[in-house]
Amino acid sequence: MTDTAVETTDPAGEPDGPQAPAMIAVSQLTAHPGNVRDDLELTAEFCASIAELGVRIPLLITPAGDGYRVIEGHRRLAAVVKAGHTEVPCVLDAALAKDEAGQYLDMVLANSDSHRRNFTPVQEALALFAAHEAGASRTRIRKATGRKADQVKTALAAGKMSPQTREQALALPRQATLDELALLAEFDGDEDATETLLSAIRWGHNVEYAAERIRQERAEAAEYAKLRADLEAGGYQVTEDMPPGAMLVGALTHDGEPLTEETHAECPGRGVCLRPWNRLKPSYYCTDRVAHGHGLLFEPVAPPAEPRVFAAGGGDEATPEPADGPAPAPAPPEPEPAPDPARRLVIEGNKAWSAAAQVRRRWLRELFTRRTAPKGVAQFVTKQLLSMPEPLRRALGTAHSMGLFDHLTGHPATVWAGECGTYPTGRLPLLMLAALVTAYESEIHGPEDSKRATWRPEKWSPCPTRDAGVYLAFLRDDLGYELSPVERSVADGTPYTGDNPPEPLTAEAGHAAPDDSADGPDDPPWDTSGHDHAGEDRPAGDGDAAGAEDPARQAPEAA
Repeated sequence: MTDTAVETTDPAGEPDGPQAPAMIAVSQLTAHPGNVRDDLELTAEFCASIAELGVRIPLLITPAGDGYRVIEGHRRLAAVVKAGHTEVPCVLDAALAKDEAGQYLDMVLANSDSHRRNFTPVQEALALFAAHEAGASRTRIRKATGRKADQVKTALAAGKMSPQTREQALALPRQATLDELALLAEFDGDEDATETLLSAIRWGHNVEYAAERIRQERAEAAEYAKLRADLEAGGYQVTEDMPPGAMLVGALTHDGEPLTEETHAECPGRGVCLRPWNRLKPSYYCTDRVAHGHGLLFEPVAPPAEPRVFAAGGGDEATPEPADGPAPAPAPPEPEPAPDPARRLVIEGNKAWSAAAQVRRRWLRELFTRRTAPKGVAQFVTKQLLSMPEPLRRALGTAHSMGLFDHLTGHPATVWAGECGTYPTGRLPLLMLAALVTAYESEIHGPEDSKRATWRPEKWSPCPTRDAGVYLAFLRDDLGYELSPVERSVADGTPYTGDNPPEPLTAEAGHAAPDDSADGPDDPPWDTSGHDHAGEDRPAGDGDAAGAEDPARQAPEAA
């Protein structure tokens, strides 16, 4: 294409306003010396789009010496140069050469928010979804927009929202991100779930964690429905509480042998209690043990005979003999006590801890894709290596060989080690952090009950609550990770009281202000100084050897 623009003139010989777009050589273009944009914000997405498709909106230029001066389009020009293109479409306005004031006004008109409105995340999602529905493949969308494959997937998911949910999202006090919109689309049609997510966005809570808890509840509900259906198909009476007079099978015998749920499976009085707060743990009972011929595993012990009473004169006074007749029947069993609120909180906390781990590990995978380490990483790594807290003593030696390390970083440690020489210096602290993070994550979450108990300072766990709190506070304070309520309780050394603490006292632009008292009193009723493991009984077989075989560490958990 030509490297000059064809101008048309009026009969007087003056240029007739802006000309039709034409391709101009990049070598003939110079940036405006008075350009006020000090940061061109050449994002990866923008540069990738320019490299793939070139410039779609022409630059505005005016003659200047032997070439042309750019009035509008400095960011596009910089991306074109970076991509190696030699030409760029331009609109020539020769009249601006003599109107320096007009050049600055054009810059304002082209870049001011009052004159231009970019797509909101909702609008962008709708546009990309419409392009996909019209036939654009995900690959084409990725190349045209410069977005990564997972970003395109998120945008297309967000574009599937129903009009009702879209209106609710638009009514929020701040614009929801594409990730948040995709979560709203995931649960579209579920009014309770949608309101939970909207509330999390509105108050500035961790929306991904809220979504994970909903997924967790849905999975539990599906498992509960199947369990109940199977039990009812097997002839069991299924209740939410123990019926009056019923007794747990584990306390009964039949023909002198202890009863089990298997040996009781044919009893007409078989029943199962599935409590609403622990629906997946069935408690098997018999509705009437006497009617169905069951005895008690531990028969009531008869009170001892009254001792003989000696008279003052040295004789004795015999204890009266019991009246004739059959021995009184044992008293009926006491009704089952009301569920322990503390036990309910433990169950809730275990679920919250598990959900938080899934969200946190997904976030960590994104962290380790960064090109440079955030501030604070080198200092944290140094302090941890110098102090060697218990989770590192236990697991750091084998962290590099864990499947969890591969899962979090995307490659085995051997691959990273072989390519360290080519990495930017700013990225190396991230790789060092990856080993420490793997050690911590392997010790604070897993299928073992002891690891699930990390959030409970009164219980022993491979990672003391105090050390877990230091780790989680680092993720929050230095890396910007948003803690869930149970993680925040560990990081702050306050008791966990559930996922629904009091609402924040103040909020600005939809973001909640921190509430220091939401999770408990200023002086927690338990020791926050950590565990004294020397005085506690550890689980059998749970030693200190960092290299001990642990099947749970050989493969990453599903995110």
